[in-house]
Amino acid sequence: MNVHDGRVVTVPDTPTAARKALNYAEKDLGVHAVYGAVLDLRDQLDASLTRLAEHKDTKRDLESAISDVEMDTTLEEAGAHPGMSVAAMERHLKQVLHKNPVLDDLRIKHSAVVAQIESVEYDVRVIETSIRIEVARLTELGGLLNYLAAIKNQQT
Repeated sequence: MNVHDGRVVTVPDTPTAARKALNYAEKDLGVHAVYGAVLDLRDQLDASLTRLAEHKDTKRDLESAISDVEMDTTLEEAGAHPGMSVAAMERHLKQVLHKNPVLDDLRIKHSAVVAQIESVEYDVRVIETSIRIEVARLTELGGLLNYLAAIKNQQT
């Protein structure tokens, strides 16, 4: 006996057919476990997509900084060597930009962020695939439960 809202409710000792079916779906088939796994995967996907967006923002900032340093260096060198031919200036700029320590540091950071982006994109693909697998499992379980219900209906 259980007390519910001030009333005494008698719970039968033998489980009903509905309770047996529910126990089978939850305990044997693991319907709620699969659903819980999908919710966990969704949270992981959200976190990964947030990290991906942050890395892409960092990449854009680094690309902008690289472009700014290159432009500033080009203007400085053009002002320092006004009589240099265009071809000679292009060769000179390649050397100066290649030796620029600020640009070198920015390029290293840019490469690291690109690697992080690729890693998180891989994580996102794995999580999305896992979600599709779990959803397929839920669909399969739903079909099985419908099949069992149809059998039960034919018996009655």
